[in-house]
Amino acid sequence: MRTTIKIFALALLFSAGHFITLNAQPGGGNWNADPEQRATQQTAMMTEKLALSEAQSTKVKEINLKYANKMKEAREKSAGDREAMRNTVGTIRQEQDAELQTVLTEDQWKQWVTTREEMRGNRGNSDKPAGDKPAGKKDKSKKKDKQKKSDTPNEQ
Repeated sequence: MRTTIKIFALALLFSAGHFITLNAQPGGGNWNADPEQRATQQTAMMTEKLALSEAQSTKVKEINLKYANKMKEAREKSAGDREAMRNTVGTIRQEQDAELQTVLTEDQWKQWVTTREEMRGNRGNSDKPAGDKPAGKKDKSKKKDKQKKSDTPNEQ
């Protein structure tokens, strides 16, 4: 009886941990979510990170939903053709950015661009804190510093 209770408790803990991990993915982590859910997640993240007003948040949600629907259509039409999808997504993203810029302040836009770049840099590196370089990426600034030092004559 005690063994059964222990097994049940372990299974329950494992299930809860798995559920929490799946739901912990921010904004763009769920490609299979319906457009409404994706737009809601992205808008919530943007509202928090950019300190959007209620009016801005409402407009941003409308924009995010419009483009989440376009992304879904593009994924369905691409039928696994990654190159076609990449080109289409790039165009859709540019259109979305143009609309977002009409709603966000200049400072909010700069912060959004920075936040988005950090998120892109952290794809597949969920165990690393934001700002860390992805595995396999080299820090080019160190290489440039070494070049500058080697270009200048030694002062001894």
